[in-house]
Amino acid sequence: MIPKHVLALSLGTLALGIAEFAMMSILLPAAEGLGVSVPEAGHFISAYATGVCAGVALMVTVARGMPLRTLLLVIVGLICAGNALTILAPDYHLMIVSRFIAGLPHGAFFGVGSIVCTQLAAPGRASRDVCLMVAGMTVANLAGVPLSSFLAWAVSWRCAFAIAAVLALAVFAAVRLWVPPLPALPNKGFAAQFRFLTHFEPWLVFGAIGLGNGGFFAYYSYVNPVMEHVAGIPASMMSVVITVAGAAMVFGNLFCARLSSRFSDPALAAAGQGTLFLGLVALFFVAQWAPAAVALTALVAGCVFFISGPEQVMVLENAKEGKLLAAALAQCSFNAGNAIGAWLGGLPIESGEPANWAALPGIFLALAGFGLLFAKWLIHSARRRERRAARAE
Repeated sequence: MIPKHVLALSLGTLALGIAEFAMMSILLPAAEGLGVSVPEAGHFISAYATGVCAGVALMVTVARGMPLRTLLLVIVGLICAGNALTILAPDYHLMIVSRFIAGLPHGAFFGVGSIVCTQLAAPGRASRDVCLMVAGMTVANLAGVPLSSFLAWAVSWRCAFAIAAVLALAVFAAVRLWVPPLPALPNKGFAAQFRFLTHFEPWLVFGAIGLGNGGFFAYYSYVNPVMEHVAGIPASMMSVVITVAGAAMVFGNLFCARLSSRFSDPALAAAGQGTLFLGLVALFFVAQWAPAAVALTALVAGCVFFISGPEQVMVLENAKEGKLLAAALAQCSFNAGNAIGAWLGGLPIESGEPANWAALPGIFLALAGFGLLFAKWLIHSARRRERRAARAE
C-alpha cells in the first residue's frame, strides 16, 4: 500500500508536471495567442527551466533551518502563485517573467519531497517511494497534459495553468493532512552543504541528468510541430499523441520501481539512458512515418521517467549534510538540460530544417549522458567487487 505522505507528494509532482510539460503540447496555440514564432514560444520552456535553477539558490540561502513540512507548504504556495500569474500574462515579456516565477519552486519541491520520502521510507523502500513520488509527474503527462492539449484546442491554451494552480491548492491541503511534522535538516553552516561537491561522483550524476534529459527535451519541446508538420497528424489528435507518451512515462516509472529491488540504481539509469539515445536516433530518421513517430516518442518519454528515480536516489546517497542542496541540484540539472535542449532543438528549425531535426542535437546530448552514467555504473561495480573480495577474505 502506498503511504499517504507519498500520495501527497505525488499530487504535488502532478501539479508540477502539468505546469512544466503542458507548454510543450500547446506550443503552437500559445505562440499564436501571443503573436510570436514557435522558436520564440520555446523560450517559455527555457524561462521555466531557468526559474528552477534560480530557485535552488533561494532554497540554499533562505530555507536552511526550516522544518521540512513548513518548507513544503511555502513551496506549494509558490507553485499556486506562479501558475496564477501565467494565466494572466498578456504578452511575450510578461509570459517569460511569469514562467520564470512558476519555475522557482519546482526544484525545491522535488528536493524536499525526495528527502521526506527517504526519511519516512521503510527499510529498502527509499528508491521505490521516490519513484512513486515522481509518478505524479508521469500521470500529469498521461492525463493532465493531454487534457490541457484538448482544452487549448477547444477553449484556451491558458487552461493548463489554471489546472496547475487549482491542483496546488489541493496539494497544500494534502501536505497538511498527510505529511507528518519533520524537523529541519541539521544545519552545520552554509559551507557544509557544499562539501559533498568536492567528490567526483555527484558531478557524474548531475552531468548525466542535464545532458541526458537535455537530449530528450531537444526533441520533445517541439513534439507538437513534429507531429503536425512532419508526421502529418491533425492538431485535433495531439491530445491522443500526448496521452500515449504520458502512458509510456507512467509505465517507465513504475517499471523502474518494480526493478529497483533487483538491479542497482546506476545499472538501471545507464540502461534507460542508452535506450533513450537509440530512440532519438531512430526518430531523426523515421519521424515522417506517423506510427513510428508516435511509438518512438512514447519510447523516449518512458525512458526519461525510467531513469529519474534512480538518478534522484544516487545524488542523495553520499550527500550527508548537503542532501537538500543535492536533491535540488538534481532538478536544477534536469531543468538546465530542459532549457539547453529546448534552445538547441530550436536551432535547426530556425535555420529552416524540418521539425524532426530537433532530435539531432538531442542525439549527441543523450549519448554524452549515457557515457557519464556508464562511468558511474563502472565505479559502482568496481566498489561492489571490492566489498565482495573484502568479505571473502
